[in-house]
Amino acid sequence: MDRRSDTADPAPETLTELILRASAQVSSTLGIRLKPLGLQVDEMRVLHALSAAGGLSMTELSDALVIGGPTLTRMADRLVSENLVYRAPDPHDRRRVRLHLTDTGEACAAEAAEIVADIQQMLTARFAELDLDDLSSALARTASPLDD
Repeated sequence: MDRRSDTADPAPETLTELILRASAQVSSTLGIRLKPLGLQVDEMRVLHALSAAGGLSMTELSDALVIGGPTLTRMADRLVSENLVYRAPDPHDRRRVRLHLTDTGEACAAEAAEIVADIQQMLTARFAELDLDDLSSALARTASPLDD
């Protein structure tokens, strides 16, 4: 009878488990660092996307950030109530609404970007330059839709 002892090495983690654990670790660290700004990680991602694009529709944000519509709507409502984001009609389609950063939102996005840059620096310090290029490329492929 072949039984595994309690002292045996744990089963090696699958790639999926490693990616999920790495994501959770980065998200946790980022969440702690964003807390003084009153932001959650996904809210920071919204601010970052809006800062980069200058304004996006809810559909564009949902697609870019892979956040469902109802969740994104609640998040946008909160960001509007905190005066970080405002809604404006789309100039090309009055039926659509676009989100834009307020001046306060721009300042908050800039502070959040500094936090992200600091975490980025901590992460990149863990890898040699060649490893970092390979890792970045592999993660970019992993982040694309799996059904392609």
